[in-house]
Amino acid sequence: MKKILLIGKTDSAYTELGDKLAPHYTVRYGSSGGFAAEALLNSFAPSLIVIKAAGTDMEITKLIGGKYSNIPVIILGTPEEAAAMPWISPAAVCDDSTQAAFDSICGVMPCADDGGRLTVMIIDDDAAILRMMKSVLGSEFDMVLATSGSKALTLLEKKRPDVILLDYEMPEMNGLQTLEAIRGKSGYSDIPVVFLTGANTPEVISSINAANTAGYLMKPAGAPDIKAAVRKAAAGK
Repeated sequence: MKKILLIGKTDSAYTELGDKLAPHYTVRYGSSGGFAAEALLNSFAPSLIVIKAAGTDMEITKLIGGKYSNIPVIILGTPEEAAAMPWISPAAVCDDSTQAAFDSICGVMPCADDGGRLTVMIIDDDAAILRMMKSVLGSEFDMVLATSGSKALTLLEKKRPDVILLDYEMPEMNGLQTLEAIRGKSGYSDIPVVFLTGANTPEVISSINAANTAGYLMKPAGAPDIKAAVRKAAAGK
């Protein structure tokens, strides 16, 4: 996925924009100024920078217009606010309403950059399961593999999956705890999750259903069932 960095105060409107963008792009929020924003520019390497004009430190906009002038910029604000940043040649200027910003971003940076392939993250502490899943799904989907919930949370920052297959029974962070942590991350709460479980008990099934996921698969699941579950989850987002 293409990466978008949102510079400015992370208020409710910016969070709403990030949530709307998240199914199509990898989104990060940056500081409105200072060293933190520059560090994120270096580590995240965005494909597009969005600047909310109101409240953003002019020093960070000067840095973007100078050191990062190769990255396209959209300014959310009035034409007068954009003109106050002559060191930036914006690809677009629009008001900061969620829909206007979303439309401008999609116009400047179309999201279809992966040839239609879905990205699937598998979270399972069993290496044999991960190898099997990669073998089953790898020819059709881009794969991200994580051996624990904590590692999955780190990998989410690098590549946002379209669907997550999550083991219910894991040490340290179990499936429900991992799901809660993922949904607690801004911009990731809408990723459909399919549980994997070998425990076919009423208590486990009840817990999975109560978690409002995209369903579950019993281990060991066959290749057709796994692929069907991934496609169904992605289509139902």
